[in-house]
Amino acid sequence: MRIKIFLIASLLWALCSCKTIDIAQPTISTVDSTFFNRPPSHIHIPVEIDLTSQLKDVEKSLPKQFEGKQEQCEGVSFSYKFLREPIDFQFKPNMLYYEVDGKFELKLNYCPKCHELWDEKGSCTVPRLYASCGYGEPMRKVKVAYATTVSITDGYRFNTSTKLKKFDVLDPCEITVFKYDATSQVEKQVRVQLEALEKDIDQQIEDVDIRSSLQDVWKQLEEPMDLSGYGLLYLNPKSMALSPVSFENNGKKASLNALLTVQPLISTNNIQQKHTPLPNQSTYKSEDGFELSISVKASYDSINTLMNKTIKGMDIPFHNKHIVIDSLHVLGQQNQKLLVEVHFSGSKKGVFYLEGKPAITPNQHFVMSDVAYDLNSKSVLLKTAKWMFDKRILEELSKAADYDLAPLLEETKISINQQLNTTLTDGVFLSGKVDELSVSNIVLGAGEFYMMTIVSGNVKLKMK
Repeated sequence: MRIKIFLIASLLWALCSCKTIDIAQPTISTVDSTFFNRPPSHIHIPVEIDLTSQLKDVEKSLPKQFEGKQEQCEGVSFSYKFLREPIDFQFKPNMLYYEVDGKFELKLNYCPKCHELWDEKGSCTVPRLYASCGYGEPMRKVKVAYATTVSITDGYRFNTSTKLKKFDVLDPCEITVFKYDATSQVEKQVRVQLEALEKDIDQQIEDVDIRSSLQDVWKQLEEPMDLSGYGLLYLNPKSMALSPVSFENNGKKASLNALLTVQPLISTNNIQQKHTPLPNQSTYKSEDGFELSISVKASYDSINTLMNKTIKGMDIPFHNKHIVIDSLHVLGQQNQKLLVEVHFSGSKKGVFYLEGKPAITPNQHFVMSDVAYDLNSKSVLLKTAKWMFDKRILEELSKAADYDLAPLLEETKISINQQLNTTLTDGVFLSGKVDELSVSNIVLGAGEFYMMTIVSGNVKLKMK
């Protein structure tokens, strides 16, 4: 009889101990975070424009020879020819400066007095005196120089102003036969021609189409950068400003700085983007490099993946009982606390629910603090499995929910660096490097969570 009673009691205990614990799922928040109400970030981009091809166009377009004459019956008449050598472009920090070697020849004739007796156009009363400079002998040398100041309009076009700065006749032309210095006359005539070239030079430089290149760059910046499995980086450019232009003689380059205002976002899901036209320039402020506050938008599944890597299969023993964590699933959040569904087996099996405060530590670890059973779980477990209130379960789960983000951040940094070193469009090259990538905080939303990351480094743009 005693044996029978013992067997019945044992069977009842076994049935009770193996009974599945059924707990109602907690209510999750459906109100999303206001995390996107944040100030924009700025990217300082040194821009380098190779002007080699444009300078070749300027050289080709400008005439290499000028000819002119001034004929009159009485006094000095002359004709001249001016030839220029290739332009020597010498860039100054704040202007384009170029010198041109030239040479000229001059033919003159002189009549002291004319009359119209035999010819209505007039005839010289004595035989004319003829002379020349640089004709039948080495041509006389001249040194010419131009300077061009360059700015960029609000519509991203070059605005230039070219002035003739030097016209030096190196070999004066003095006609001793009739004591006439033709140097000033040559300068006067040729200077008119050279000054007329100022507008041609301006037109050639202003025709350099940087707006189209910047429009292509803007369009590329609106495209997401694929971070090789770690999501898509959307820079979301909002405005652009350009600094004054400076010039480098070495390499014949124009240099300026672009200040780009962005509201960057990393998302694990594709976001529909609409391309916007390049806006007019905003106000430029000098800065160095970039330090971006990037919000990382991710689904709670990514936390599920992290947690299940370290906690799934964990066996937590007690004096004569144990539970095995079969799987975890993040449901969402309530009051900025994660709600986690835990499936377990062992001495008991079923589901219970935890809540915990996620945080990012200074050493870049994702941790869960204040881990506790939710109210429904507390109520049911007190009635069915009071022994599970042993703090060891919560301590072990809290300890296991500690994830070092450094490897992930390093891989993400490598991926961003690959995206920063690329050809944006034909003749436009982007290069850069991320120096630091870190996570500052985490905010929980209705269907996903957001991490604020700080990304700093340098980037450069080259245009040909």
